[in-house]
Amino acid sequence: MLLKYIVSNFKSIGHSIEFSMIPTENNTDKRFLTRLETKYGDIDVLRRGAFFGPNASGKSTFVESIQFAKEYIVDGQKSGKSTRVPQFKGNLEGIEETSLFQFVFYLDKNVFEYGFTLTPKRVSEEWLMIRTDKGFVPMFTRVTDENCITDIDIETKFGRSDSKDRRLAEVLKSSMKENQKNQLFLYKLKDNGIKRAEKIVDWFENVQVIFPNTKIQWLPIRVKEDSDFREFLSESLSKLDTGVSKISASGAEINFQEFAEKMNLPKELVADIENKESGLISLNGRYFIFFENKNRTSLIQVKFEHSLNNKIASFNIDDESDGTQRLLDLLPILFQMDKKNNTIYFVDEIDRSLHTKLSKYILQTFVENSQNLLSQIIFTAHDVNLINLRDFTKEEIWFIEKNNTGETALKPFSDFETNDNQDIIKDYLNGRFGAIPVIRGDM
Repeated sequence: MLLKYIVSNFKSIGHSIEFSMIPTENNTDKRFLTRLETKYGDIDVLRRGAFFGPNASGKSTFVESIQFAKEYIVDGQKSGKSTRVPQFKGNLEGIEETSLFQFVFYLDKNVFEYGFTLTPKRVSEEWLMIRTDKGFVPMFTRVTDENCITDIDIETKFGRSDSKDRRLAEVLKSSMKENQKNQLFLYKLKDNGIKRAEKIVDWFENVQVIFPNTKIQWLPIRVKEDSDFREFLSESLSKLDTGVSKISASGAEINFQEFAEKMNLPKELVADIENKESGLISLNGRYFIFFENKNRTSLIQVKFEHSLNNKIASFNIDDESDGTQRLLDLLPILFQMDKKNNTIYFVDEIDRSLHTKLSKYILQTFVENSQNLLSQIIFTAHDVNLINLRDFTKEEIWFIEKNNTGETALKPFSDFETNDNQDIIKDYLNGRFGAIPVIRGDM
């Protein structure tokens, strides 16, 4: 589970902002908490986090920073390339030239802190720490100076000096040459089979980011091959009054070149598809997934059945409403939880194209199903109807806005005093908590 995240100098985020999933000591509402057993005492962690704020406030940027950090950790970087970190473009005093990504998380009854800083050219710092009875102590630290000289210290907590992993790590640190200045040492450790590093990278791989335009590439294959998943989606879509009674998928092997000519696909799209193992195509109102298997190309098409005047009609996914398509992004979260999956979900604009009742259903079901799991959902939203203290605690809600320098700022709702009789939504829309659009002039 995620306990804390700190980021700075990323797009509209200038000075560091800190997001925490650890409740305050005076929290008495245990509905949305998970108790974690650690080697140095139990801790409570929130299972949900919500961001509210106006358009262009930095909500998506916050989620994008998570995605950027995850990809940097999980996928690694090609030697000699730039880090491609999109830094803050404003002119602010006190902003370092480096971008910071720092995570505190729970794994295997331990609490770790992992972080790194980037310039456009190199990883300047990197560290892995573990919590003990004396606080956080380093497992390794890394510094790369302006001359691209890297210094790595592997500490006692990493492992015994005579252990296999420790000896291999010592060898690997000496191989961090100038052309690997943009590489993470953690990735190098994982890539060479060091178990502790593999587990930590796996933790980051278990972070799933869903944007409004995200299309889950494996969904059509899963619908076709997994009857439990197919039945779950069918039942859920029917229950949620989408008009869909059944979902199915059919597929067939094709000659891709003939298919491309028949559908008059642009040459750029054909070239892009041929360079990938799988992907999505939306053509003339039809939604396909293609994948390569033993040099054969298959197309899988998802179909939706509706009962119309005692007649079954079949629709393509592009025929479905934006709300139904958005549910297809989100419902797999609830299915995965039934399978005891411990994923951390970051969802940008969870309420996109959804009625308030549907958003609440997703979030409430998540809470109910995650009581015995290590899953969390952290999301952004515009729907102010979600800002209430019946379905949320104050500590789950965060307000995000830009200050007068164009810099994204983050404020926890728990910083504001409220009472039980207070109309929270009205106060929010009246600007008491900030994080609302400022409309200048007459409309």
